Amino acid sequence: MLTIPNISSQLIKNNEIVPDPMYQDLRIVRAQSDSQALDNFANNRYQFQHQSADYTALKATLCLKGALDPSIDKSNQRVVAVVHPTLKTFADIVRYDPCPNKGEERTDNHIALQMGDAHKQTQSDFKGQKKVNRDLFKNYILEGIRGERPLFLPTVSGWQSVAVFDETFFVAFDEDDPAALYGMLYLPKSPIMQADGQTQTSALFAVAHTKDAVDRNALDTLRVTLEIEFNVPAIKAGQSFADRNGRGTKKNVNLVKGLDVAAALSRLRAEAVEGTIFQGRIADGRTTGATETATQNIVDLSTIEQMLLNALTGGKYQSEQFKHYHIAEFLPYAKEFLKMLEEQFGAQWPQVTPSKSDPFRVLYTHGWAFALKGIALCYYEAHKEDLGPLAAAIGVKDPSRSVEDAFKNAVIHERDAWNEEASISLDELKDRLSRIEWLRYRKHWVELTGAKMDRNGNRRTKVLKSTGTPKVIGQAQNTATSIQAVRNKILSPNWEQLTQKEDAGIN
Repeated sequence: MLTIPNISSQLIKNNEIVPDPMYQDLRIVRAQSDSQALDNFANNRYQFQHQSADYTALKATLCLKGALDPSIDKSNQRVVAVVHPTLKTFADIVRYDPCPNKGEERTDNHIALQMGDAHKQTQSDFKGQKKVNRDLFKNYILEGIRGERPLFLPTVSGWQSVAVFDETFFVAFDEDDPAALYGMLYLPKSPIMQADGQTQTSALFAVAHTKDAVDRNALDTLRVTLEIEFNVPAIKAGQSFADRNGRGTKKNVNLVKGLDVAAALSRLRAEAVEGTIFQGRIADGRTTGATETATQNIVDLSTIEQMLLNALTGGKYQSEQFKHYHIAEFLPYAKEFLKMLEEQFGAQWPQVTPSKSDPFRVLYTHGWAFALKGIALCYYEAHKEDLGPLAAAIGVKDPSRSVEDAFKNAVIHERDAWNEEASISLDELKDRLSRIEWLRYRKHWVELTGAKMDRNGNRRTKVLKSTGTPKVIGQAQNTATSIQAVRNKILSPNWEQLTQKEDAGIN
């Protein structure tokens, strides 16, 4: 008669494994430094060792990434595992294909795992050229599988939801480096969303379905490198995407800016728009844009950040040069600038276009990015005596001081040395903005921006719903030339030419 050993009394429940505070309370079995833990693991006494249906066991390096100095806020540290799975294991543990072919989509409930927003973002981003790139990457991998070339596959960076973090376990075999443990990872069989490497991930899923991969045993021989970040809530996932994809790349600029909640200019913008007409009406790259007929949004994220840089620094700096310790000095001006725009134009920016009316961007020059950026430069000029020293201090470097102290000291120095006067007061600027004729079909705007032209070289007209008459519409090109033209005209001695009510001639 077969005797089955009774091990239930020895089984160590998952919740009995003490969370490790150094690793954000990840449950770690330290088999190298704890002989009893090693004996328990060797004799299969841990509950997770008997849950093969719930876990994938992988050799891994568990790392702490980010600022490791104990004096720095540990909330910025990241808990990451690096694994090198086969193609078959990669598809099994990642589970989430960001761009599946018809009939290939997995059924894992990423929505319940707090991955809903990331899923929508991924699907909306996987269109056009990115989907083409997926097939090009697939062909590249297949060429490597067929032996036609070596493969140089970058690391795929992914994350697993905070919802399953308490169910994740790591057995440490090598603890010599406290910030990089080597051992066995017991990974919950839950989807892994990509923070970077979406195109490669989807290409790998596509390759796994090919005859070439099956016939050449690539499912078991092709290895990739996967970095998995744990304990990731939705907002942190968005920030991870923004940081990885927004540094000098050609990704969707508004999508990146919308997810980048840590950047100083993003925080300044969020605080400045609160309570203004811009709140809730900024296109983020995932929803309706800010086109001629789309009136839900007034501007997109890229535009409003450039508006703020123009208004606060005269356009002298890029967003990356704006730091957190600058916010307190600049925020009051940012709020004042946006409130000024609301007071001047808010009534002409309805969210829903009234019946038998034209969308505001069809009618008004001030609905377009180039005009708003030009007005922003005028605002800087009106506040030049205040903002000039602040902007100059941004570029000052002082190795003998911390960056924040260097900026504060530079502000004092620049204010003492500043001798440039504003060419216009804020009240005068507001008066000019209120008196300018902003209709796009006025003669002065068509002369300033140029008219839209048809294929025969004639001025193109548009019949307005409100009047039933054809009008020549000026161009709305978001170029440095157009932006400067608006600025220069508003600030010029002959600015009153912009107050005329004469329409542009059709011929």
